[in-house]
Amino acid sequence: MKCKICDGDFKSSPDSVLLCGHKEGAVHLGCCINNCSWNKQPCGHSTGTYEKLG
Repeated sequence: MKCKICDGDFKSSPDSVLLCGHKEGAVHLGCCINNCSWNKQPCGHSTGTYEKLG
């Protein structure tokens, strides 16, 4: 599975994963904050945040 913003693979990234209603899929937390947010927080389209285990 790949980020809907940067097309990067989630397996190789330490970043958390967001479900995005605007992009209609999963995005990296950093991609959301750097590309969609004005206040350096997950934007209003975020419907859930998931952190990688181990």
